[in-house]
Amino acid sequence: MENKPRDVWAAGLLSLIQPGLGQVYNGELKKAFLIYALPFFIIPAKIICLYSNYIKFFLVAYVIICMAFYIYVFIDAVKTAKKFSVEYHLKKYNKTIFYIGIATLVAILSFTVSTVVKFNIIKAYKIPSTTMEPTILKGDHILVDRTQSAKNPQKNDVIVFKYFNNPSKDLVKRVVAIGGETVEIRNKQLIINGNPVKESYVTYHDAVIYPASQQPRDNFGPIVIPADFYFVLGDNRDESLDSRFFGPVEKTKIQGTVKFIYWSWYKEKQVVRWDRIGLKVQ
Repeated sequence: MENKPRDVWAAGLLSLIQPGLGQVYNGELKKAFLIYALPFFIIPAKIICLYSNYIKFFLVAYVIICMAFYIYVFIDAVKTAKKFSVEYHLKKYNKTIFYIGIATLVAILSFTVSTVVKFNIIKAYKIPSTTMEPTILKGDHILVDRTQSAKNPQKNDVIVFKYFNNPSKDLVKRVVAIGGETVEIRNKQLIINGNPVKESYVTYHDAVIYPASQQPRDNFGPIVIPADFYFVLGDNRDESLDSRFFGPVEKTKIQGTVKFIYWSWYKEKQVVRWDRIGLKVQ
């Protein structure tokens, strides 16, 4: 076979483009396969993360492992290329078309797996509004459990659901009542089945109390929630568009249950809210 010494810079660049591609370039197809396969083993860890009380540990471990993985793959590709910098006999797959093909195939596979995970296991969302403060702040990034059980929420769960007026828009609210229960609001006081509900998570910013004849924000109902429907409210009660305005949410619209905050960025001050990272949403 023709002698084609490996170029260190090419091996390193290919590893940066896609971990494992530098190993293919160096003729280490088996090692490349292992490198391509390793990221998929993170999926079970993501599932465990959803139900763990050690989310901060998982987040730190995830960042460290990912950084170590990329550094190792890059250094390994460069070191191997150095060994073959004088003599390297081309393999049958050492062709540009093969590199492009394997990179494309892996990218498609990764996208497919990622899509399946997002729709059926776990998905990340960024919060763009203040309607769930103080529980969830504008700029918080949340992890949402999208397993089948999470699409059957319990009372007090914070959920993500499709806004019926705009299916492309997701809303985040708290379930305060389920099918069969009677909901009423009197002068901002939530009443379920005739009993006032103590809501420690709620905040109010407007002292004005509107009559039901003017708008349903502060005086609403009573109504009975149909089966397979959920009555949802924002924790920032005076600033939330919720079931008081658009009615109960149908079960089929629910995307999942919010579990944790994994990142928080205070855009106005350009700072990270470190104390919020890893908080369990409840």
